[in-house]
Amino acid sequence: MLLVVLACAVTALATSEFMLAGLVPDIAADLGVTPLAAGSLTSAFAVGMVLGAPLTALAARRLPPRLALCGFLAAFVAATSPGR
Repeated sequence: MLLVVLACAVTALATSEFMLAGLVPDIAADLGVTPLAAGSLTSAFAVGMVLGAPLTALAARRLPPRLALCGFLAAFVAATSPGR
């Protein structure tokens, strides 16, 4: 079961930048900015992932792996769920 959860987590996290790139026109319209400015959010998101992943791994190194995986997945789902 852990392998299935891990596979879903990797797929969700690895494809999140591509999803954001497809939503640039909608993001630009919602924020009232140009698509170029909204596209910069994709780069900022990717930089955040690059910087945040090692820091998160360091912060969670003392936690049991299952607890860390489930906790971070729950945080990801809560942060990216629609209808908030």
